[in-house]
Amino acid sequence: MAIEKKTIGDLKDHSFFVPSYQRGYRWTEFEVTALLDDVSEFSSAGDKKYCIQPLIVKKREDGSFEVVDGQQRLTTIYIFMKIAAQEIRSAVPPFELNYETRENSGYFLKSLSDDTNSDNSNIDFYHMGRAYKVMNKWLETQPDKSVAIQELNTKIRKSVFFIWYELPQDSDPIAMFTKVNLGKISLTNAELIKALLLNKDNFDTDANKRQTEISIAWDRIEQGLRDDSFWYFLNEKEQSGTRIDMLFDLLANDYNTKAKNPISTNQNYFPFLVFSETLKNARGSEMEIVNALWGDVEKLYAEFRDWYNDLNKYHIIGYLIATGSTITEIFSLTRGKRKSAVATALLSKAKIKYDDLAILALDTKANKKRIRHLLLLFNLATLVCKSEKQYRFPFDIYKREQWDIEHIHATADETDDADDSFGNLALLDCHTNRSYKEAQFLDKRKIIIERESKGLFVPLCTKNVFLKVYSKNLDDMDVWHEKDKAEYVSAVNQTLNTFFNGRSGQ
Repeated sequence: MAIEKKTIGDLKDHSFFVPSYQRGYRWTEFEVTALLDDVSEFSSAGDKKYCIQPLIVKKREDGSFEVVDGQQRLTTIYIFMKIAAQEIRSAVPPFELNYETRENSGYFLKSLSDDTNSDNSNIDFYHMGRAYKVMNKWLETQPDKSVAIQELNTKIRKSVFFIWYELPQDSDPIAMFTKVNLGKISLTNAELIKALLLNKDNFDTDANKRQTEISIAWDRIEQGLRDDSFWYFLNEKEQSGTRIDMLFDLLANDYNTKAKNPISTNQNYFPFLVFSETLKNARGSEMEIVNALWGDVEKLYAEFRDWYNDLNKYHIIGYLIATGSTITEIFSLTRGKRKSAVATALLSKAKIKYDDLAILALDTKANKKRIRHLLLLFNLATLVCKSEKQYRFPFDIYKREQWDIEHIHATADETDDADDSFGNLALLDCHTNRSYKEAQFLDKRKIIIERESKGLFVPLCTKNVFLKVYSKNLDDMDVWHEKDKAEYVSAVNQTLNTFFNGRSGQ
């Protein structure tokens, strides 16, 4: 399998074959204009390059390349070259496009010019001709059309590149096409990086053995990241690619910072490009670089597993991530420090003002955010400080079910507005909130108990509130009194004091 970067100029004398399973050219004015805007705005100073997407191909017996994915951009660039060729004699398209079942489309492309009449007899002709007109319209809006054509032509040929992804000869191109096109699933960074690292040319000896070792380890890490409990401890939401992309995203930033010629971070497929450039500069040390990079992947994953398995770290780091801290910020608190120093640094980072709970109210956006954080922290601190055996807070359920602030008792009486003070607030999921709306304390307790009886998650402190665990007087279990609110606030204070100043840091 070959995977490398190829500029449009590098495609000189290449012949591309568009098979019958591909749909015809269908780019609209929006896609064509967006591509021209992106390339035009890109600065190629300092020999910088612009990546447009992977071009997935398979070599045919006649030496041409079957296009599995990338036809639309390839065709769009060809059409621009036809415009440029009328301004610059040497600017003919460097490659050819031929079609298995739509031979006339190839002829139509080759004949495109300003003198070509509109031809709507074929849907492909219509869209190709439309793209040609859209490009001319875009060029007319530039200060000098001739200069714009020349500058764009130079950029496209020298600085715009595809990630060239050549499939092995024994692979099934239709299966790959189905994967990347049905549901519009693009190749992920991880898939490109895996192909890059496992290229047999990277290994001096016993390539199959090392490829197998990395593949097995890769699968083990991916399997671990598919555990929602582990994933949502580290992340707020699902990742658009594969979950292992998270590791490569973090490492790519680190590698790029140390590179002599850093790559622009807003590039498509940024992590792949970083590691591709790292291997390119290896100069005979590819195997060493691959082993070092894969070693970094395994170390990073092991570090995350350490956080997850140490329940004190798990709860405090999970809280920090859930309240907006980045993993990079947490690295700065944990790496190169003794265990006691790590605990102190994490607790210091997590500390939030809580000595004013008696007067804190849900009256501003800032206060709402702080109360939500305090309520989450109270639940976590309770698990850390109060349990004989510490239980794991389910960040996956908390994040996916959208737990938020809700009134413990909806109204103070029949006429007053809801009491927004901290002593009347707890965490509840949005679905339960909607189900009981303005229900009274007793009714809400029934719903909470029913939810838990079905095996559904209820934060420990929320359940405790409705069971009046924090109240000293249990004579009236059906109403949430002012004294109950004060005793609840006191319990929160005591727990957070213990968490920040007691045994949780040991």
